[in-house]
Amino acid sequence: MTLLSFFGCKNEPICTVNENNVGKEIYDLDEATCFIALKLNKKKSDLKLIQSALIAEENYMNKIELISENPNPESESESNAVMDFNEMVEYALNVEKVDLTKEELIEIYDTEIEYLIFIGVVDE
Repeated sequence: MTLLSFFGCKNEPICTVNENNVGKEIYDLDEATCFIALKLNKKKSDLKLIQSALIAEENYMNKIELISENPNPESESESNAVMDFNEMVEYALNVEKVDLTKEELIEIYDTEIEYLIFIGVVDE
C-alpha cells in the first residue's frame, strides 16, 4: 500500500530525503531544500525559491563571518558572532533579492532548524 502512494501520480513526492543522514552532521543544500519543502507541503516549483533563501542565508553568514569557506579545525574555537535573524531576513530580501515574502523566509528559516536537528548539528 505504501508503494502505491510513492508511485501514484498525485501522491508522488517532489523530492526525497535520505534517512541515513540522520545525525551525520553534514549539511547538504539540496537535502535541506527538500526537507524544508516536504515539511511545509510545498510544490516542486517552490524548490528553487527555498534554495535561494538558503543560499542567501549562507551568504549572510559569510558576510558577518559567522562561517568560513576554509575552516581550520586546529584553531577552532567558539565564535562570538551572533546572527540577527531579522537582519538576515532583510539581507535576503534587499541584498540577495530573494523572491519571497518576509513571512515565507521566516517560515523557511524556522523549518531549517528541524533539518539541523535531523542531521545532528543542533540539539532539540
